[in-house]
Amino acid sequence: MAAKTSRAERLGEALREARRAAGLARGEAAARAGVSLSAAKAAEAGRGTVETFQALAGAVGHRLAARQTGGDLAGLAGVRARAMSQREAARVAGLSRAAVAAVEAGKGGRLASLAAYAAALGAGLAVVPQGKPVGFFSGMGRASGWHGWETPADLFDAVERGAGPFDLDPCAPERQGTVRAARRYTAAEDGLSREWHGRVFMNPPYGRALRLWLAKAASEAGAGAEVIGLIPLRSETEWWHTFVVGRADVLVLRGRLFFGDGAWGAPFGSALVVWGGKPETLAGLRAALPRAWFIPRG
Repeated sequence: MAAKTSRAERLGEALREARRAAGLARGEAAARAGVSLSAAKAAEAGRGTVETFQALAGAVGHRLAARQTGGDLAGLAGVRARAMSQREAARVAGLSRAAVAAVEAGKGGRLASLAAYAAALGAGLAVVPQGKPVGFFSGMGRASGWHGWETPADLFDAVERGAGPFDLDPCAPERQGTVRAARRYTAAEDGLSREWHGRVFMNPPYGRALRLWLAKAASEAGAGAEVIGLIPLRSETEWWHTFVVGRADVLVLRGRLFFGDGAWGAPFGSALVVWGGKPETLAGLRAALPRAWFIPRG
């Protein structure tokens, strides 16, 4: 199984690609940034301080930016204030309150801490050219054939009982539905454009954009999230073999589900697909859903 790539490591890879695109050797970039060669090597591996990373990005004509703020890292504190307390942000990000306070005050800190903090807010970080706006991916969720079919309450209760509480629902209806999570992204907040964190429950739109949500789930699991998705059982499709087979554990549910207030069962079978599932999560789900047919990732 391939090793997971952390968000900080992905930023390091982007910095390395920006340097190469600028035609600079690592030592040349380090000299321009006024940092040591070892510090430059660490930054391209996703390690070290935010200050060093920014200096190196600037040396190759780029900058580290946040998607949900229009690019300004200082705007992350405002994003957090609208969603949660500083204490809650620290808990979700797995950081100390002092580390969160330092990040919000712009006092540097580790790149890994900033990446974890931004992910907890759903505010993706990116390495972008100076003078150009950061890509936002706006409207992806709103244009995705959004539907209001709620997850059956008894099914979610069983999933929660087996997996534990959820940190995020990126496909939440406008009103509070059957899914309970510490953080919710509605269609207007466009969960596809945001970073996910912790344990995630996803009941995505079942239209043409379903493939985008599966790609997102697989990608976020690769960065450390644990994603449980309720999706149609469609093993004949290309997306099933691209994003499920060999990449996720599957629990095939018996019978047809009744979504929301539906009077008839769905015209398709359903499955719970688990990307990045921890052994204890998978064991809990199998115990909570004993009638489901478990297909391991391997």
